[in-house]
Amino acid sequence: MFTARKKVITLVMLLPLILAGCSSSSDESFDDPFTDFSDIFSESANVSSVKDAYLGSCPTATLGEMADAFMSGVSWTDFPSSGGTIVELTGEISYDGYPATAQIQFELSGGSFEAVYLGINDVDQNRLTLSALLGKMCDATY
Repeated sequence: MFTARKKVITLVMLLPLILAGCSSSSDESFDDPFTDFSDIFSESANVSSVKDAYLGSCPTATLGEMADAFMSGVSWTDFPSSGGTIVELTGEISYDGYPATAQIQFELSGGSFEAVYLGINDVDQNRLTLSALLGKMCDATY
């Protein structure tokens, strides 16, 4: 068993070796895969076109502002569909007083889009519930 003095001596002897292994010379050249995050965090043009748009029912805030005001953990993705492209908004909401995950899908075709789907905790919701949720999201921006 190490005594306190032996522990200190061991630490003093190992510390320079540990620090030498962590240091690097400025003249070393290597490609750091973590220096350019633009590909990871950039949005597609499809996502931007929906996220930066205003709904007729909410002319005071973009969909992105509505999502950020009402949801937490907001994420946007897009993927092809048979009719064009789907832009999907996912975020955490409160539903009947409980935490829930909401997915709203917008069908993008040509220069316009339409909210076509709402799922809450992977359960399909009707269009009335989708419309009500978008209204609450708009109200959250005031």
